[in-house]
Amino acid sequence: MKKLLISICCCLTAGSSMAALQVGATQFEDKLTKEGTELVLNGAGLREIFFVDVYSAGLYLTQKSNDANTVIEMSGPKSVRLVLERDVDAVDFVDALKDGIADNTTEIEREELKTELQSLIAVMNLIGDVKKGDQVDFDFSDKHATSVSVNGKLIGEKIGGLKLYQAVLKIWLGAKPIDTKLKADLLK
Repeated sequence: MKKLLISICCCLTAGSSMAALQVGATQFEDKLTKEGTELVLNGAGLREIFFVDVYSAGLYLTQKSNDANTVIEMSGPKSVRLVLERDVDAVDFVDALKDGIADNTTEIEREELKTELQSLIAVMNLIGDVKKGDQVDFDFSDKHATSVSVNGKLIGEKIGGLKLYQAVLKIWLGAKPIDTKLKADLLK
């Protein structure tokens, strides 16, 4: 009987720890609702630069996948949530976005997305400096639109379509991700 109670307690403890994933100072819930659609946490990890924690990232999808190309091509709502682990100035944040997209798209793709990329950069400039604890969501909706929110406040909506969102996802999931360990963690 005692062994049975211990086993039950262990199972309950294990089950409750799966309700959320702790990464750095951030707790990522196992589910997130965006525009009435429930998304599940695919994976989460930490972006580090020279052993300095920059942000925690969580990838939410309608269904889990451990394949980067499947996630990038997947239709339907998606969300990448970044939670800052330190202050980052606007220029560095925008430059990292530009570099991540440039590293993972061709010149032709960037030319096709030129207007949408300019809109995304304008939205990122509106955000300005981000502080430790700030939450930045890059969302793709059923309306086939990319949007960005900070701390739950919508900063830019209908910035671009699926191709833009795929370019954004490639920052973390592309052939040359911003951080290979983070890519692996997002695809767990």
